[in-house]
Amino acid sequence: MLRISTAIIAILMITGTARAQCSCTITVRTADDLVRMSRGDLEAVYRASEIGTIPMGSTRGRAIFNPGSRLTVPLSRGTRVLWQGKAFPEEGKMINRIAGVRAIDARVFIGESWLDGKPTLVLDYYETTLLFKDVRDEIREVAPGIYLGVMYYRQPGEPKLAMFFTLDSNPRPRLFDR
Repeated sequence: MLRISTAIIAILMITGTARAQCSCTITVRTADDLVRMSRGDLEAVYRASEIGTIPMGSTRGRAIFNPGSRLTVPLSRGTRVLWQGKAFPEEGKMINRIAGVRAIDARVFIGESWLDGKPTLVLDYYETTLLFKDVRDEIREVAPGIYLGVMYYRQPGEPKLAMFFTLDSNPRPRLFDR
């Protein structure tokens, strides 16, 4: 199974197929756009998007707690102190960036989304860490280099959607490039 997933990821990376295509009426240009959306809008954007390109290297992350509330944006900014994003150092592997340190690995593969049943990029901690073995992330590219993630907790019956997050793999704009 791992070999099949690895082969699919390699084919997608080489061919560049599966670009993000959001047919919904919501426009996403940056991670900030996602942080300001309601839960319904985030789900609509996620459902309307495809896997897109597979991230490589470091990405900047933003947690989205309680989407659509007045506290969402300040909480998202505050959590950056602890969680900075994810690094994709090699095919099939992801490492969270926490407090400036790379920690908490996950296995990366293409699988079925728990939200809508469509293909998604799965970041699964089940086999890589005891502390977070009940956590599974999914991501889709919603704009060039911008990913919307969904974090789930495994529990008896149905998994629980715990929160959303963003990943930005675009180069940071430099001060004098504006």
